[in-house]
Parts: sequence; structure tokens; C-alpha cells
Amino acid sequence: MDELSIKEIVAAVDGELLCGDENVRIASVSTNSNSIEPGALFVPIVGERVDAHDYIDSAFTHGAIACFTSRHESMRGSQAYIKVKDTKEALQMLGAYYRTRFTLPVVGITGSVGKTTTKEMIAAALATKYNVLKTDGNMNSQIGLPLMMFHIHSEHDIAVIEMGMSEVGEMAKLTLVAKPEVAVMTNIGVSHIGQLKTRENIRKEKLNIINSFGKDSVLFVNGDDNLLNEINETAKGYISNKESNLSSEINKDKENSHFSANIDISETSRDKLIEANVVAFGTTPLCDYRAENIRTIEGKTYFTLRNGKDDGEEIILSVLGIHNVNNALAALAVASHYGIPAFVSKLGLYDYRPIAMRGQIKEINDIKIIDDSYNASPDSMKGGIQILLEMDGVTRRIAVLADVLELGEISYLCHYEVGAYIAEYKVDEVVTIGTEAAAIAKAIQDKGAQIITNSFTNNQEAITYLKNNLKAGDGVFIKGSRYMRTDEIVKALLEEK
Repeated sequence: MDELSIKEIVAAVDGELLCGDENVRIASVSTNSNSIEPGALFVPIVGERVDAHDYIDSAFTHGAIACFTSRHESMRGSQAYIKVKDTKEALQMLGAYYRTRFTLPVVGITGSVGKTTTKEMIAAALATKYNVLKTDGNMNSQIGLPLMMFHIHSEHDIAVIEMGMSEVGEMAKLTLVAKPEVAVMTNIGVSHIGQLKTRENIRKEKLNIINSFGKDSVLFVNGDDNLLNEINETAKGYISNKESNLSSEINKDKENSHFSANIDISETSRDKLIEANVVAFGTTPLCDYRAENIRTIEGKTYFTLRNGKDDGEEIILSVLGIHNVNNALAALAVASHYGIPAFVSKLGLYDYRPIAMRGQIKEINDIKIIDDSYNASPDSMKGGIQILLEMDGVTRRIAVLADVLELGEISYLCHYEVGAYIAEYKVDEVVTIGTEAAAIAKAIQDKGAQIITNSFTNNQEAITYLKNNLKAGDGVFIKGSRYMRTDEIVKALLEEK
């Protein structure tokens, strides 16, 4: 990051300098006292179990020269103590301030499933022309995203920022920090529905990503998702009030008027949605960026792009799955918005490979393993089953599925629906881990599908079973919520016998 003075920081976060020199400059910001760089500002986050104020001394020992504090009232010493009301909010305020020092455009990515892959594909497409900053790892939260802002440097042309949310009001806070001028919504699924109760509520929260939009901003939505397609259709004026859950009316006071979407969203989001240009990507007829003639050949996905500009351009992806076609369409659409034609941006997409634990295909003893163990939702499990079905050169197809968490009172139904979905396809065996995932096996059995099912309570039981029963020619898909640590299964299976 570019250096900031203590004086600047105090002003940015509406803080008070308790002690230290306001002219000292900090070179980085960290919330981890053990992996802090010399010259850093330490931000002690107050969590449910740990109050990181207890580690301020450790941070200074490791090289920090300043810290935020909401605990101390007065201090003496050479290090800078900056008093703030709330350290997490102060971090967000500082991230937002640092963001304003740069004029580069930010592309914000949100959705229930596929945020990371879409972010990676968009970055790959944009990198064919620009110097791109993209979110590192899972730095997409109220703590991670402001820390990500400090990675911006003057040499960057554009930033692709992942923005995750799991509770009411979270996306609005992230938007104040990142201030995206373009946003991509991948889908509205049931992730975090335990907290937000309905998909409509999830859409409402995620739509806050547009709250920083300006006059020429663009919202890219997945037209294959029914709730996002309502936004697309309403913006294009294709449906009437009676035909949609989005009641709409022509806004005659706006130049280049769109239909005003009277959905349950914040007033800020409503105003921004009226002015925004909405562009849809997907496979349905109303999508502005549409994939046709989708096919799988020798482990690659091929499709024809239809968008009126690059009409008929053949796109090749080195990954499988219809969800990756939609992710690629989002990337092609965003690249086109920033002046990159499809015949150029598709080169970046062809080179894209999944990152760790997000669909990587690994092989040992002629057994192919799809490692999608990072996290899970019911929708992403269904998408992963399609990758398993499209995999070439396997004789048995085995899905290893663990609990999906944070589904609240509809957890059983969601898991059961995954099983009912699998029952319609030629999967040979399903192995489940955990109490919730057992409903997947139950649905398969209830449907009378000719699919072997085995259910286990923990990873070790599943590992023992799989090691004793897998054989050459098998294809194995492994997925579960992060808490279930299904990466342990992947690691165990990749060990030489």
C-alpha cells in the first residue's frame, strides 16, 4: 500500500490520537499480531471469543508502530494509539478512505454460488489488456475486504473485488468501502438462508452492491436465475406488473428511463437500479450475452457466444460444467464493457484453471478426483454433479457429499432436493458425511434410483470406506461446507497406498 500518516488515519476514522507522533507514516495494515510487517498499523478486532486488544503488545513486538483501540482512554509512549469507537468499523472507514485515493474502476462480484470462480474468470479476461488487481483468497468480508483495499497501487488499471455477505446490512457496508462502478450478481441461492429466511431477502441484501453506482454504471445479472431474471426483464420492460413479483412502472422523470423495480430493496438501491444499465448473461433468450451449442469434448467445454457484437465467436474453456459457462459469459460481458472484444478476452478464459479446492481435478492410481472441498451450497452441489457426469475416461461416478450448513429450518428439505436431483442422473454411488447430508441418501432411496448409497458420521469413516472400495477408472466428486473439512478426504485419497 501507499504510506499513510497517522494524522491522515486519525482524520479518516474520526479517531483521537492518544499518544505517538502524528507525522509517523504506516506502510501496511493488519489484524494479525503474529504475521505483521514492520511499520504496520495493527487493528485489534473484538470477536465473540477473543478480544485482539490483548495482543497489542505482541503486535508492537513484531514491528507494528501504531494501533487502533476502543478499550484505552489514555496512553503514553512512542507508539501511536488511535482511539476509535469500534475497531472493525474504523478498519472499514480507513479502507474506504484509501479506496478514494485511486480513480481505478472496481468490479464488484457477489452471489450465493460461484463468486470466486467468476472473479477469477473476469480477472483473466481483463488481464488480456489491463493490469488487474483481484481479491486474494477469501478477503471478501467486513474485515477482509477493507484489508484488500490496501493492496491497490497506482500501477493497477482495474480491480475485481469479491464481496460476500451472510447477514442483514453487510453488503451495504462493503459497498461503502469498495465503491464498485460495475457489479456482477452470479445467482440467488439458499446460502445463509438460515439467517435471511428467504431468497427474496437474500436478493434484497445482495442488491446493495449497486449503492455506489454512478450514471454510467452497469449491473450484470445471471439471466438463468429466476430472481435475477426478474430484474433483467423488468429493466427491459418485457413484463407487466401482474406477471412479475417485481411490480413496475415507467419512470418518466428519468432520462433514458428504465422500468422502476418496486421490489423490497433499500431506497438507495431502488434509485440506483432505476438509473443502472442492466445486462444479462446466460442461456435463455432474453440474455444479452448468451451461450449456444454448448458441448463437452475431451475435458473441455465449447460454446458459441451470441451478443450482437462478437456474434458467433467460439469460446473454449478448460473447465467443465454449465455453471462455468455462465461464469465465462459474465467475464466476456465485463471485458466487452471495458473495451476488450471476445476474440481477445477468450484467450484469458482458455488459460483459466480452478484454484485450490474449487473444482481442481487430481489423479492418483487412475482414479480422478474433483476437489471442490472449499465450501458448499445445494446449488453448487448440483453443479458439481454435472461436472462429474461430464468427466471423460471414467467407468464409475461417485459423489462424496458432506453437510451444507447455515440452511436453518429448511436444511432437511434442501439436502433432500439435492438427493432427488442426483436420482435423475447416472451417478453410480453417493457417499454422505454428517447428519444433514443423510437426507441426500434418503431422497435417492425414496426415488428408487439405481444408485448405491452409503452414509457416515465423520470423515475418517468415509476415508476408510473409500480407500477400501475405490478402484482404477473411478471418478470422485468431493464437496461439503468448509466446517466439514472435506479437504481431509481429498488429502487422504491422494496419499500413495
